[in-house]
Amino acid sequence: MTGPVFRFFLVSCMLLTASCASGPARQPVQSAGSALTKTVPAEAEVLWRKAEQDQNAGNLKGAISTFEGLAQAYPNNVIAARSLHRLGRIHIENGQGKRALQYLDYLLYTYPHWDGAPGARVDQLKAWWMEGRKRQVLREAVPLWEASSGDQNTQLELAVFMVDAYRSQGEKETAFEWIMAAFTVARAPEEQRPLTQAAMALLGDMNEAEVRKLYQKNVTELMRVFLDFRLTQIEASKLPREAAMERYRALLTQNPSHPLAPEIQAAMLGVSPGEKVAAVNPNKVGCLVPLNGPHEKFGRMVLRGLDMALAEWNEKNAGQPVTLVAKDVPNDAAQAAKAFESLIKEESVLGVIGPLGSQPTKAVAPLAERWGVPLLTLTQKEDGVASSPYVVNVFLDNRDLVRAVVRHSRQKLNLTRFAALYPDDRYGQQLSKIFAEIVKEEGGSLLASVAYKGMTTDFQEPIQKLLSVARQNIPPTGDDSTPFEALFIPDQVQAVSLIAPQLPYHNVVGPTLLGTNLWGEGPLVEIGGTYVEHAVFATPFHPEAGSPRLRAFSERYEGLYKSPPSYLEAQAYDAMMLFLQARSALRGRAVERVSLLQGLRQIRNFEGVAGTYGFTPAGELSRSYMVLQVANGQLVKVGP
Repeated sequence: MTGPVFRFFLVSCMLLTASCASGPARQPVQSAGSALTKTVPAEAEVLWRKAEQDQNAGNLKGAISTFEGLAQAYPNNVIAARSLHRLGRIHIENGQGKRALQYLDYLLYTYPHWDGAPGARVDQLKAWWMEGRKRQVLREAVPLWEASSGDQNTQLELAVFMVDAYRSQGEKETAFEWIMAAFTVARAPEEQRPLTQAAMALLGDMNEAEVRKLYQKNVTELMRVFLDFRLTQIEASKLPREAAMERYRALLTQNPSHPLAPEIQAAMLGVSPGEKVAAVNPNKVGCLVPLNGPHEKFGRMVLRGLDMALAEWNEKNAGQPVTLVAKDVPNDAAQAAKAFESLIKEESVLGVIGPLGSQPTKAVAPLAERWGVPLLTLTQKEDGVASSPYVVNVFLDNRDLVRAVVRHSRQKLNLTRFAALYPDDRYGQQLSKIFAEIVKEEGGSLLASVAYKGMTTDFQEPIQKLLSVARQNIPPTGDDSTPFEALFIPDQVQAVSLIAPQLPYHNVVGPTLLGTNLWGEGPLVEIGGTYVEHAVFATPFHPEAGSPRLRAFSERYEGLYKSPPSYLEAQAYDAMMLFLQARSALRGRAVERVSLLQGLRQIRNFEGVAGTYGFTPAGELSRSYMVLQVANGQLVKVGP
């Protein structure tokens, strides 16, 4: 049987089925559903591919004929069920609901146990809707959703269809409930995308009163953002452009990884959803570093770390190598802005790593937000810019670093009384302030905090002042013992090596010396000797005290450049690896800048060479810091 004869056979079977509707249950005409052979014969696979090629080429007559022939020739094979389903879909796509039902009804009657039957049921509902059987569709949709529990694809396809169905009937609240239910099973971005589009189409028809009414339902946090966005759209139309953009910016900052983020970004930038903000080359990464002038050395160190990461990546992904485009950016805001726009407009980079200084970063960050470009800055957060969803500070955070030292002192060493002796410069002032705040947060007492002048070699005066202030802040004890148990010195190793021997000379005996990552950038033990025994400091990176991954990085670096790596190379290496991991997580989907940003913010427990990284649900980068202690003249890792 082929062509019209086969279709007559299907119609006859359907009439037989319909005539039994009011009588005793009848068994399927052909009970193949429970015994379908899943291995498709080679000749059938050839015919299937031919039918698909005809369908894609617009030769529907030839495709239909071949699919019908497959269903007839292999009735006990899964290819028959697949062919009938495809025939139903072809006719649905061409607006022929009645013809679609001839195949779908027969398919579901004859092969009720086929794995694809739930999906065919969704198509059956679509064909019913086309034929005006809307009440039947609305009545059977919920039972089908419940019966399809665990079949994610079927539930998502059903939900998108029902949203359109209820929306066409003017039942917007019920349509919204279908979207909300579907988002509970949609996990991957590609699954969420059609739901996001359906939600935006539905909410786009709603006025302010209708949207506010939806808030009264038991709305999930994810769906609440959709409502927030629609209200922002409505309210933004009445505001000046800058005020409207600020509303969108705030919403995006709070929800950088939300499925709606691309739409919020488009609204913020004043373009239509889906419209490209700027051309994007997914295989290009931009970099802003000083390549000339007084800070050239640091720019070259960053480039070494970036190049190492790219070399490793490209070795494993030779088919589609990623390239780095570096721009020279001195400590100048105007030049930084010009270089950034060149990377975006002329080089079409996917994202940018850098700059190094606070002034260039402050100039570039607003541009990153304006163009929707992820920016991984190598700048202290305290020196950086206002919060932005597009700016990720991957550089070490002094507050978290100091917290690691103080927390170790409190929890592992049981120290409670602290003091600080710091250089009277910008770094020392900033770190001493942070130290005071963290000591209080961790339940300790800061007895004294005293500054000393830079380039000094005689610390008698600040040490004596430190003792005097500390003794004034504790009850009299009747002895001359050192009142504090730990002394924080946020300075270079050279300064520490001068201060440490003078402490006991001026009657400061016994306190544990505490430091920052600066202590890991010099030969602390060698030049500090016994005076730094038991000293503790935190750092994100130390070539000789870390994970196997860190040691492997150090060995490879030394092999390439004949010198040990510093924190700056390690941090640049990690920044590039974070970027590449987020890019690879897109798994073949369209590589867009906002998608890359979302991929970054979904990273958890990424083990780098300068710490373990992850993003909090709020989109903030968190990282670990190793705690090192001098023990018997050796640096030993004691935490975390």
